[in-house]
Amino acid sequence: MSFNVSKVIELINKYGYRGLAHTVTTADGYQLGVHQLVRKQGPDRKLLPVLIIHGLLGSSADWVLIGPEDALAYQLARAGYDVWLGNTRGNRYSRQHVRMSPNEAQFWNFSWHEKGTYDVPAIIDFILNKTQPPSQQIYFIGYSEGATAYFTMTSSLPQYNGKIRLAHAMAPAVLLDKVRSPLLLSLSESSPLLIPITQSAQMGELFKWSEQQNGFIQTMCPPFAKRNPCIVLFENLFGPNSESIDMHVVQAMMGHCPSGASLKEPKHYNQIMQSGIFRPYQEDNTERIVKPYNLTLSDVPVHIYYALNDWIVHPKNVRRFATVLPNVRELRAIGGKKFTHIDFLIAKRVKETLYSKILFNLRNDARKISLQVEKGLNTDP
Repeated sequence: MSFNVSKVIELINKYGYRGLAHTVTTADGYQLGVHQLVRKQGPDRKLLPVLIIHGLLGSSADWVLIGPEDALAYQLARAGYDVWLGNTRGNRYSRQHVRMSPNEAQFWNFSWHEKGTYDVPAIIDFILNKTQPPSQQIYFIGYSEGATAYFTMTSSLPQYNGKIRLAHAMAPAVLLDKVRSPLLLSLSESSPLLIPITQSAQMGELFKWSEQQNGFIQTMCPPFAKRNPCIVLFENLFGPNSESIDMHVVQAMMGHCPSGASLKEPKHYNQIMQSGIFRPYQEDNTERIVKPYNLTLSDVPVHIYYALNDWIVHPKNVRRFATVLPNVRELRAIGGKKFTHIDFLIAKRVKETLYSKILFNLRNDARKISLQVEKGLNTDP
C-alpha cells in the first residue's frame, strides 16, 4: 500500500526525529495512513504511547506544522514518548479501501460515527500490538472531531475505555446547539436546500486535497497580507483573534488543509446542531429516532480544554456535556477571552498556553505509574 506520506515524514525527519509510516486496516476495510514519530535515540519504554487524532478536514500534519519548538508532536517525542499521529478515513493519507475506490459514492458513506467505532479502535489496537514490549494502554489526545470520535468510541465500545490510561480533549465537538459561527449557522439554515443538491449530484467527498488546490489557497493567502481570505474565513468560522495569528503558520497550514472528508460528516454535525443531542446519524428516509450516545460509559480520566471565543464549540456546550461524564479530571478554559477554535493548533503561544499543560499531566501520570510499579501495586489511574 502506497501512501503520500512524504510531506509529514519529511517534516519529521527534517528536524532530527524519526518518522515512520504505517497502514492500519479497519474492520470495515478502510486502510488508514498512521504516522509514528520518535526521537532519534528511540522512545522511553517506561512511558506509554500517545495517540493524537486530528479534527475535521485535518491530518497528521496538524501536529508538526508549527515547527519543532512549538508543535505538540515534537514536544511529546522530545520528552520520550512514542507518538502516533492518526489519519481518519477520507483524508489525503487514508483514501484506500480493500474493496472500494474513492471514486465510488459508497466509499464516502461514513460520518464521524464510523471514525469513532472503526478508525480509532483499529489504530489503538495496532499501537498496542506494535509497541515493544507490547503496551496494555495508551494516552489519547483528540482535537475537535478527534474528540468527537473519542467520545463516540468510549460510549459505544466501552471495552476501549480499558485501553486508554488518560485522555485529553481539546475543543470537543460533542454538543453544538450554541454554535456562533455566522458561516456555519448560514449553512445549517440552508441545509434543507443544500443536502438534496449534494445528494442528487452524488457528491460524497468534501474538499479533496490536491497539490494544485492547496497551492492556489496558499497563493490567495500570502503571509504579508493581514486581511487575506484565509483570515476572513478563520474569523467567520472559528472566531476572531488576530493577535494570535502568525501569517507564515497560516500559509503553512493551508499547504496541508483542507485534507479531505466525507460530506456526511458535516451533515451529521448539522443534526447535532439542530437537535442539541449527541447521537448517531439519523438517516433521511427513516422516522426511527436514534438513541443518544451513553456518555456515562466514557469513564476514562479526561482533561477537557475549551476556548471562550470558540465560535464552533461554545463553552456552555462543553460545560453541559462534561457534567454527564463520570471521570472528568479537569475542565479548563484556556488562553483568555480571545482564544478560538483554531488557536488550539496555531496560536502563537499555544505551547505555553496549552501543550505544556498536557505534558505536565502526562509527566505526573507517568510518575504515578512508576511509583505504583515500584510498590508492586495496580497501575489504574
